[in-house]
Amino acid sequence: MENNYNEETLMIIENFTPKIKQCLHQTSYQEREDLEQEIKLKIIEKLATQEFNDTPSFWDFFI
Repeated sequence: MENNYNEETLMIIENFTPKIKQCLHQTSYQEREDLEQEIKLKIIEKLATQEFNDTPSFWDFFI
């Protein structure tokens, strides 16, 4: 995996961070940081495997 995360990836991680923290609120304090990092890593890994093309046009849905 590439070490240089693009700006979009970092923005996605920042947007998910509050929800991640909220979900981890019920876990033990000692495990929160590790779990948060694992979740963020999984998001980055998943984003790296996706191919993002241009936004499909209206007509692309009929082909």
